[in-house]
Amino acid sequence: MTTKSEILAEIRRVASANSGSLSLKKFIELSGLPERQVRGRYWATWNEALAEAGIEAKAFSTPKSDEIAVIASISQLIEKLGSWPTETQLTVERYKNPSFPSIHVFRRLAKEVSLPAKVLAYCTDSDNLSIAKGIAQIKVEAEAPQESKSHDSIAGYVYMMRSAKRYKIGKSNSPSRRYREVRLDLPDATILVHTIPTDDPSGIEAYWHRRFADKRVRDTEFFNLTASDVTAFKRRKYQ
Repeated sequence: MTTKSEILAEIRRVASANSGSLSLKKFIELSGLPERQVRGRYWATWNEALAEAGIEAKAFSTPKSDEIAVIASISQLIEKLGSWPTETQLTVERYKNPSFPSIHVFRRLAKEVSLPAKVLAYCTDSDNLSIAKGIAQIKVEAEAPQESKSHDSIAGYVYMMRSAKRYKIGKSNSPSRRYREVRLDLPDATILVHTIPTDDPSGIEAYWHRRFADKRVRDTEFFNLTASDVTAFKRRKYQ
């Protein structure tokens, strides 16, 4: 098994022979080392390996395979925490688990892509990351240049969540906090489907309750909705 020091020395040698620029694919091709020894054993990403070898990595965008590994790591952490991690939490996780990407990796990737959007896309394909998916969706909607940003007065939000086959429509001034509360109360996995910023949370909540009154589950905020019902709700960016 090649040691970490030997891999670093080989990275420097191959980079020097290639005018200082070196992709992971090129390094594997020229060094003959298996990728599993280079990335995943000592470093979470190729750029981390380059940085430790003293090779400038700014010229490289994050390789697709590395990007997926980073997104997977932060998605799993979000699922565990139940919230979007702070830089301190990312640093602590790295301290506890050396294979977890460093804070510098997340900062660099955040300059290249929208992390919430990447996390949302990654979690959509997984059945075990429903919490992370809901939190990422909140972040994505907060980043989006929605029509609501042009409104001076946003008093709160009307949200839609899905639990099993039913949908809950309610109001809150903090959808992310309300989402965390609801998912703890319900036995089934819960997903935040959409939020509508509004200057009249009570009035808009009542509007949607009336609109879906014939689909309401007794005297609750749960409804048996169709795909077209959900689409109609999601179409609203401000109300």
